[in-house]
Amino acid sequence: MRLVNSETGAEIAQGALLHMASGPSAGQAWRFERLMPHPDGHRVHVTRTHPRMGRVHREFHPRIFGAQVEIDVRWYREVGHAAHHAWAKGSDYLLAGLFALVPLALFEHFHWAGKIAEVLTLGGH
Repeated sequence: MRLVNSETGAEIAQGALLHMASGPSAGQAWRFERLMPHPDGHRVHVTRTHPRMGRVHREFHPRIFGAQVEIDVRWYREVGHAAHHAWAKGSDYLLAGLFALVPLALFEHFHWAGKIAEVLTLGGH
């Protein structure tokens, strides 16, 4: 999710000053903090200083600032995370299988104990 200026199409960074474009308080400057999910879309969480109350926090619709919310879907990131997760799980299971063969070879309760011991010691005597 990102906040984009409706006229220029430029992304608005967090911490930037936004000026109200419409409404009774048009022209007021607010500092953009973050985007908040809302049942009917998104709201812009903004703050400004007040002489008596300190920092005032409010949430407004993006249109009041002449902006809109764009939702960018990063499917390749999700696919990359899934592939990494699958690779990590697969390698964990392979290592667990190898470590399970070591006690079998050491106690010679397995008919391939000699071969396994030879592979584990890399052919040494």
